[in-house]
Amino acid sequence: MMYLYFYLISFSLIGYGLFLGKILDIKIQSLGIYGILGITFISLLSFILSPLFYHGYFFNLFFLILGFVLIFYFLDELIKLKKEIIIFFIIFSILLIFISVAKNHDDYPYYHFPYVIFLTEFSHPIGFGQFNNGFRSPSSIFFLSSMFYLPGVNIYLFHVTSAIILGFANLIFINIIFNKKLFYEIKYINLLSLMFFSFINIFFYRLAEHGTDRSGMILIMLSVILFIYLINNKKIYKNIDVMKFSIITICYVSTLKPFYLINLPLLFLFLFYSNTRKDFLKLFFSKTFFYCLSLVLFIIFYTFINSGCLVYPATFLCFENLSWSFNKEYINDIKVWFELWSKAGANPNFVTEDRLQYIDNFNWLINWIDNYFFNKVLDFLIGLIFLILIISLLFYKKQRIQNFYKVKYIYLYLFIFLLFCEWFLKHPSLRYGGYHLLALLLLLPSGVLLNKINFDYDFFLKRASLVIFLTILIFISRNGFRINDEYKKYSYNPLTNSNYQFIGGDKDFHFRYNKQFKELNKKYPRFNFLGKEIYITVLKD
Repeated sequence: MMYLYFYLISFSLIGYGLFLGKILDIKIQSLGIYGILGITFISLLSFILSPLFYHGYFFNLFFLILGFVLIFYFLDELIKLKKEIIIFFIIFSILLIFISVAKNHDDYPYYHFPYVIFLTEFSHPIGFGQFNNGFRSPSSIFFLSSMFYLPGVNIYLFHVTSAIILGFANLIFINIIFNKKLFYEIKYINLLSLMFFSFINIFFYRLAEHGTDRSGMILIMLSVILFIYLINNKKIYKNIDVMKFSIITICYVSTLKPFYLINLPLLFLFLFYSNTRKDFLKLFFSKTFFYCLSLVLFIIFYTFINSGCLVYPATFLCFENLSWSFNKEYINDIKVWFELWSKAGANPNFVTEDRLQYIDNFNWLINWIDNYFFNKVLDFLIGLIFLILIISLLFYKKQRIQNFYKVKYIYLYLFIFLLFCEWFLKHPSLRYGGYHLLALLLLLPSGVLLNKINFDYDFFLKRASLVIFLTILIFISRNGFRINDEYKKYSYNPLTNSNYQFIGGDKDFHFRYNKQFKELNKKYPRFNFLGKEIYITVLKD
């Protein structure tokens, strides 16, 4: 049943993407793009409706069916993409092994699952951050996943959101890789898409490591591809639809994790490359702009009503005079703790004594190098360099292009480098943005070097097909070995029962906040909003 719903949900999202594309006048014909648009649209619907309605069976079935109604309404558009539908089924069938997991992310039992399951039983309260520190930085993934609470599967689809995002991103990358017209215009885009496709599927092969982080990294890498396409296309403003989608994607990324808000200035880099800035500025007064603004404002809104902060734990954006707020001293301690953890000053078995002194200047650097760089970062870099070398060898030819197309990407590369500096100085943990930033810093110039090699489309097609085949083989093999390990460790067999197990506390542990809310809801103050009682999760005196 879980596998069937996986296809049904994905197709329903395409229906919403077709609808949104029509509303925003985005004329790109691509299942992958429609899928990502659908993800953003359902996330926004969940944002809007969560304070008023809990996301139960009836609620979610209605929206699932409505997605299929929209597919039938736009059936003529879908028929044009018959070949792409086949690729869709291939990609999402491969992903079945990806969603077959015994154990989810380590944070899943602590705040991912509790947040999602809460939304399926209750309307969203104010002050939800009183329950759990993780609730103070809500992710759109939680709101989207709550729409997958469906009869027959119950709670066992909450983890597939990352897989759906990966699937649609793969579909877009595949389309770009094999775009013959694009190859003869800007083959750098084809090469880079191939490298990105291999990277995300080899290094992000394990769903239990995705959490709320890696989906954002995948979408950022997709945005970079689209951005490079736009700034290198001489007919840039004939590709206004690509720009609209790029802006939506970047804005949606900012709803996944608070630190992804730092990517929003990427939007303004368009101005450095545009000769017709008036046309670009028109987007800031369009339906697309207001749609993107809605996404960003809603995640800020939920962060605010959960924690009293516009961005948590940025103390200068926090308000102390609200009944559900936390004092700034406490928030600053949390901020210090996050930085301490990122800089290897704390782990489940160790905490440094003087936290402030440790994170000050570069006091942390030697310990970080010894305990984190050599254990995780170096392994990742070796694997990444090895991937680049393999792809480079496959495309290596002595003959060079004399007058090759010089790719514009310097400003973008500088922006990525600045993000890397911010990451290294404040939160140098790979899961907090390190994976994709390091990958971009190495893959972008590697693609430039490959772009100088002289080869035709047929040669590229053969080599690219081989890289994709090897990537898929590695993806399936690594997940196969993972499932075998989980069978030995947890007796997990996806052929007999595909549902994940409640690892990281007993089953009641996962539902603890629902139980707590039921027990204490009579003691919470409440107010009427559009005929609904909204609770403030601060106990009355």
